[in-house]
Amino acid sequence: MNGKMDGADKKALDTRHMQEKLKGDSFPEDWDEFLDDDIRNFFDALFEETGLKKSDVIRKANLSRTYGYQLMEGRRLGKRDYYLQIALAMSLDLRTTQRMLSVTRCGALHPLIKRDAAVIFAINHGYDNYKTYDFMTSLELTPLSDGTE
Repeated sequence: MNGKMDGADKKALDTRHMQEKLKGDSFPEDWDEFLDDDIRNFFDALFEETGLKKSDVIRKANLSRTYGYQLMEGRRLGKRDYYLQIALAMSLDLRTTQRMLSVTRCGALHPLIKRDAAVIFAINHGYDNYKTYDFMTSLELTPLSDGTE
């Protein structure tokens, strides 16, 4: 055993930890901090695993530098589209993308919603943000946000 905790073990530990806190007499005061740490830990582990640089991913995702770092550090919560742009920029698979959406408190992609289905298709076929934009506009769907907020 390598002594490293994989993502599933870490998430199970975090979930158990929060479940224990919810058995207490009062609602946890550190709720937001706990979730912010989860976002930061998720992205840190993802970047360690992929070997990608945050600055490169932010550029490929077409996000402003400051805002991109804030999203990945959990200091700000962004729109779902921004996290999808990050997923495309990182060439994440669908499972990891769905996990990212969960950790960032965004709704999961649903294959019965046409726009979501188009994003799932793009992820499954390794599209980048530009190809996804072209693909979605060819289907007359609203493309992912442009990251200017």
